Formats: sequence, structure tokens, C-alpha cells
Amino acid sequence: MWKSRWGQIACSEGSQHRYFWPTMRQDSTEYARRCDRCQRYKPVPGLPAEEYHPQNSPWPFMQWAIDLVGPMPTAPAHKEMMIVATDYFTKWIEAEALSSTKEADVERFIWKNIICRFECPQSIVTDNGTQFVGRQITAFFAKYGIKQALSTPGYPQGNGQAEASNKIVLDCLKKRPEGARRKMGRRAAGVLWACRTTKRRSTGETPFSLAYGTEAIIPPHVTVPSMSIEVGSLDQNCKQMKVNLDLLEEEREKAIVRVAAYQQQLTSYYNRKAKIRQFQPGDLVLRKTFITAPRQGSKKMKPNWEGPYVVSRSGGRGSYTLDTLEGKEIPRQWNAHHLRRYYP
Repeated sequence: MWKSRWGQIACSEGSQHRYFWPTMRQDSTEYARRCDRCQRYKPVPGLPAEEYHPQNSPWPFMQWAIDLVGPMPTAPAHKEMMIVATDYFTKWIEAEALSSTKEADVERFIWKNIICRFECPQSIVTDNGTQFVGRQITAFFAKYGIKQALSTPGYPQGNGQAEASNKIVLDCLKKRPEGARRKMGRRAAGVLWACRTTKRRSTGETPFSLAYGTEAIIPPHVTVPSMSIEVGSLDQNCKQMKVNLDLLEEEREKAIVRVAAYQQQLTSYYNRKAKIRQFQPGDLVLRKTFITAPRQGSKKMKPNWEGPYVVSRSGGRGSYTLDTLEGKEIPRQWNAHHLRRYYP
């Protein structure tokens, strides 16, 4: 038997030995926390490990977010993947079905759907996929003076705008009939048209109106009699278009204010749930197992964490560069969301 500070231990012979251990609870907790097996099988936390960092674009088509979606139902020409690009200001979405996701395919998509339509952007946000960080695509960005910003690897929320657009496009495609899903390339145009003519919560405007200064005439406006179609004339339409173009800058400024207010609310809500995990160079950390290699056998019995690794330097905003215990650098940077401290 024992007590917190003064205690006594009964021996088998009947004699007793007294002891003084004022930090017994703390030492026991520290001993249990350093169990190697317990640390490797510890559950993965679901709370955010870093505060929310919103990104803004001061003018239309200045900054784009690009991401890949797939694999999806096989379409004609063996198109199983889709590349989606979203403008940070207007929320305009460009997407195209691809049969392969090589650097040449990404370069062709950027040239055709972004540069040739909306001029050269200032920056493009991508993840660390091989098709986005290779020599060919890097030379392409340098040729046209495009700054490439890499979102935090292994953490999709690092490129939240692209993930939000992916969710919208996938949600619309899922609601199509089974036969229509396989015609992904043909159905994508209708899905994009719906996204561009629907008001976004953050801006309060449609991407089409922020891009061109007026609302688009959608098919229901033509099939169902409306005042603008029945009474309006070509001269009135031209005058109204000029007025809308004059007021476009004001509408865009209002959209910027609404986006700032929306992001402030979102940041406050997100940060309330965040449980910050920060590391310093030299700290030992474990990394999620399922990120780097597929599990073999029963997934239930495999450890959730692997390592340990040494934090060599911080990349800012919760990203870190890791080294092995032998001093070899691990490729790419890793977000604190997929790391946890290791106690040897």
C-alpha cells in the first residue's frame, strides 16, 4: 500500500519500509507517456493543429488554386481524372477531364483554360504532387512569370479553395444518373455553368457577374416568360450593359468587404476548435503511417504513427521539414496536423 507523499510498503516477511515520494503522480504520468508502443498506437486527433490562414486576391483572376480530382468513373478516351482550377476572387471554376495527369497535361490545361482566357495570373496555388513540382511545369511557370505557391503537403485544407471547388463539382456530378456519370467530359460543361451562375455565400454574387459585370441569361429565363426578355430591346440592353460595367468596380469592392467579413467569421469559428501543435528544430516527432505507404494485412492492428523523425526546420504556418535519425532529409514538408511529439 502507498500514499501520495508519505507511504509504506509491506514486505512478505511482515516488515515495513517507509518512503518519501512527493512527485509520484507526475513521475508515473511521465513514465507512461514515454512508452514507445503506446505512442505509436495512439489515436489520431481530429482537432486542427494550426490556426486558419485565409488567402485573399485583390483583383479577379490574379490567383488560382489547382487540384486533381479522382479517380472517377471511366469516361470515353479512358478519362478517369479531372483537374479543377478556381479563381480566389470571383470563385470562377475551370475543369477538364484527363486521361493522364502528367506535367504536359497540367501545362496544357493552364495555357488553354487560364492564360488564353484570363491572361497570365500572378500566382497559382498547388499541392506537392509530382505533376506540379517537376522540371517541365516549373520551367513553364518561370517562362510566364507565374509564382507557384505550394500548399502544405499531406493536409488538404492547406489549399482550401481548391478543396471547396472539388466538393462542389463532385457533388453535382454525383447527382447525375449513372449513365451520365460516365460521360464526365460532356457533363462537366453543364456543371461548370451551374457553378458560375450560382451565388456564392462568401461574395454574395455569382462568379459570372463578378467577371463580366452582369448576370448571365440562363435557360429558364428563355423558356419561361420574363420581363427582361419580353419587354427589353437591344438598345435598352446596350445601355444597361454600359451602366453595369460602370458599376462593376463598386460591386467588386463590395464583394471584397463581404469576403473579408465571411473569412473573419470562419477564422473565429475554426480557431476555437484548434489545438495548436508547434515544434522546434531538434524535436522528435512521429508521422501518420497511412500517408507514406499502404498498410499490409489488417488495418486495425497496424500502428497509427511511424518514426521517430527529427524536426530540422520550420517552413511557417505549421509546416516542418523532417530528417531521419541518421540525418537524411525526408522529401517535402509536413504539416503539424500529421505530426505528434515523440517522447523517447
